[in-house]
Amino acid sequence: MKSALLAACLFAGVTLAGATVAVAGAAPPNPQTLAAGAPVAPTLNGLIEKEILWGMSHAQVTDVYNRTGGLYDREYSQELTKLQPGVEMQQVEADRDSRKASFERSVTRFGGDPTGYDITPLRTEYTYNNDESVQRLFKDGKNRFFFYIRDKLWKVYDEVPLRDGGPLGATFQDAVKKLNAVLASPGRVRAPNAALGIEHTEVDWQDRTTHLRAIDRSGEHLVGMVLEDKATLANLAALRSNKPKDPFALDPSIANITKNGVTDPNASHGTDSGKGRK
Repeated sequence: MKSALLAACLFAGVTLAGATVAVAGAAPPNPQTLAAGAPVAPTLNGLIEKEILWGMSHAQVTDVYNRTGGLYDREYSQELTKLQPGVEMQQVEADRDSRKASFERSVTRFGGDPTGYDITPLRTEYTYNNDESVQRLFKDGKNRFFFYIRDKLWKVYDEVPLRDGGPLGATFQDAVKKLNAVLASPGRVRAPNAALGIEHTEVDWQDRTTHLRAIDRSGEHLVGMVLEDKATLANLAALRSNKPKDPFALDPSIANITKNGVTDPNASHGTDSGKGRK
């Protein structure tokens, strides 16, 4: 029963929520405080398909869904078995193959140029110029985001709708109560904190290998469910060696003037010439 609810938490159908504008490369959460102190749950297994493992490349994750007999084929198999060979079957197969192709092409790399993700609620989940990327999947009526660093999967972000009769209830408080019960441990509540990169209220848990964050996005009628690899979290500061530039920082030359003041380059020459006349 518990594993079924765990799966429902991440596999419920959702749509991409509206976005708000922010500066590209917004500060990510502080890796030193992401999982430290989070309550320990017996296990977070069941929150994602067993075929998805931390450290997979984006090609390997794509293969889990797109290969013959993979997750997309399993989704369509029941519908296709009811159809006779013909136009209708071809249309269903074409829809399946189109979604496979879209998933394979959906990788966005966070290089030097801003991306469309900078204006979404996911903008604090990555950094630029640190060999990070994201891959978007639309399946089972929802969007899922796979985050990679050095092409190794380390985070999965799902959006779960808040609604009456939904897997997590109609409010964020409902969602937290359900998760506390299923995980047999009350989560740690953390208020928004700009210094830690926390934009919305979060509740988190952890087990031996994984950190779970439930993010309050009730203004969009959503809960963000984020699973993160704890081994990567522990090494995140080193992996993100390139730090984001502050767009409001002073130019070095202006900062130097502000610190040391302005001097007249001809002042000394004027003094010397005056002595000569005397």
